[in-house]
Amino acid sequence: MAKVLSIVNAKGGVAKTTSTQSIGFALKEMGKKVLLVDLDAQANLTTSVGISPKEDLNISDALLDNCKITDVIKCVNGVDIAYSGHSLISRENAVAHSVAGAAKLRSILKKVKEKYDFVIIDCPPSLGIYTVNALIASDKVYIPMVAEPFAWNGLDKMLETIDIIVEEELNPKLELGGLFFTNHSKNAQTILGKTIVREAQQQLGDKVMKTAIRTNVALHECLVMNQDVFSYAPDSNGAKDYKELTEEIINS
Repeated sequence: MAKVLSIVNAKGGVAKTTSTQSIGFALKEMGKKVLLVDLDAQANLTTSVGISPKEDLNISDALLDNCKITDVIKCVNGVDIAYSGHSLISRENAVAHSVAGAAKLRSILKKVKEKYDFVIIDCPPSLGIYTVNALIASDKVYIPMVAEPFAWNGLDKMLETIDIIVEEELNPKLELGGLFFTNHSKNAQTILGKTIVREAQQQLGDKVMKTAIRTNVALHECLVMNQDVFSYAPDSNGAKDYKELTEEIINS
């Protein structure tokens, strides 16, 4: 049965989509069977692999029982994608007020989990119904973060949400897998950057992952080219960092 991981941060611009895609394809390179789930109405993960967000159906249709989840899964370069679309925005209330509500994603994933080693969910930059669905469906949560001003804002609320889901027994087995830093460049070496890293380590201890993702242009270029970084630039720092991070995730 697959391990289900959510990539979550209520703040945008922290490389959630890049991380979801890169970790997923790193796992594929390691011989794992992977399903990526795009729960963001911006559909950046969907478009990054060359799937149009204007498809007749998308993941919200599966959440509303308009179709089976297998109807909104496509295989791209050896990785399956449950794709998104812009209609997720208008359907948010309908999902929230559906019979299964916040547990619907967990329910529909049960029908396909046995086919995979890992399911990785790309969450929207909010703590709304789609992110809550992801947390209830997941075994572990991984938080990408940038060591820049305001990056720390909202983290406490996110950790509190995880605690509530566990304490209210919506998903009592949910764990924080770890926090990892992205876009990690010279900014992280400033006094402010070092302070943010140190604060994270003081609050989360060994949940701050050893691997940081360095700023690397190949990580942006590959998304535009509808490729994963391992196909586009296998010798780049981005590919090396995400492979190392993925190995750390597998062993955590």
